[in-house]
Amino acid sequence: MAECLGYQPRGRGARTWLAQPVQLTPGMKDLVASPVEPVADVEREALWAAAQPELEAAGATLCLGEDGLWELQLDAEGEASAPPPSVGLGRSMVAHSLQGEVARRLQVLATGLQMAWFQHPVNVEREREGRGAVHGLWLWTPGFVGETRGGVGRVCGGGAIGRWLARGAGIDWCPDPACAPAESGETVVAVDALGAPPSPERRLELLESVADDVVAPGVRGLFRGELRALEFVDPQSSQPALRLDRRQTLAFWRRPRRP
Repeated sequence: MAECLGYQPRGRGARTWLAQPVQLTPGMKDLVASPVEPVADVEREALWAAAQPELEAAGATLCLGEDGLWELQLDAEGEASAPPPSVGLGRSMVAHSLQGEVARRLQVLATGLQMAWFQHPVNVEREREGRGAVHGLWLWTPGFVGETRGGVGRVCGGGAIGRWLARGAGIDWCPDPACAPAESGETVVAVDALGAPPSPERRLELLESVADDVVAPGVRGLFRGELRALEFVDPQSSQPALRLDRRQTLAFWRRPRRP
């Protein structure tokens, strides 16, 4: 989504990282970061106060965004970011390159936060209640806002992060993935619910909903000439996107059959 909205990974100046609180679970040879239950304001303030020396040393600040998301502000040059939460959380973490000033600063900051929050009273209480301790932050940045690719006019779906990205790019956002296309410009639809469905049956229901409520209206729009193309991207796959334009609508034509 960030790429579709025109964010650029490289640049210079102040940028914003999405700072999602996570619990770290060590394995035999890896480390897995998992999201934690919501952090109350009083808990957040206590954790942030304990992390203030580390933040000052890194030249960074933590703030609360309009959607209740944690944001880290940092002025630096270079490219350094973990995979987005939709791809990285719940999976084995990989060691990232420490080349570049910003990458090293973030690595030092991440280590310092883990030490500052280790056995913090907030985490001790959260673990006692079974809510998961906040061991660190999953830092991800879409980069710098650039020229919107393809003239995107609206973002539909994607939850709080989708709204966060749309607001940063100055683009209209709608919570419903089945929302009608924008009057001007292309529409980017994010179906984040398919990331981790609770059961195979629920995944099938979601796929049917995507087919009936999102894809089918789009295909009809291709037939009528209301849309230029449909493009499908799976952020967890290395395969190229599937793009359908009006010339390919014959792929959906079927010869009528007798009952």
